[in-house]
Amino acid sequence: MKLSFPFLKEALCNLFSKPSTVNYPKVPVEAMPKYRGRIAYDPEKCVNCGMCIKVCSPIAITRTSEEVAEGEKITYEFDLPSCTFCGMCQDFCTTNAIELTGDYHMVATDPEDLIVRGSRIKKKVAGKLTCSDSC
Repeated sequence: MKLSFPFLKEALCNLFSKPSTVNYPKVPVEAMPKYRGRIAYDPEKCVNCGMCIKVCSPIAITRTSEEVAEGEKITYEFDLPSCTFCGMCQDFCTTNAIELTGDYHMVATDPEDLIVRGSRIKKKVAGKLTCSDSC
């Protein structure tokens, strides 16, 4: 009885040749144009309209607010493990406060590394707002 090893020659050739792949961190590769990766949020551009929360299908965006001495501290939180990277939040943001970057390096040992947060202080209005008869 004759034994057949059809891939033995190929296995031996590959055993003594250089690998055809590279180790992950050695060669950084740029993402393709218009790739939707890690979210970048600029709270200074945000006007707190909440449109991003309304259009977020997986409910990956939350907004919290708390009273502080200077006014109201508003914090937006983007949960990347829940995000589908559809880009709707970026598309509906009228002030370009949300941007999906080309960063695809989203491997983390700490879950906090996959949360994007940004806070801003909404200042209190001094005095009472009134409207004159001309408005």
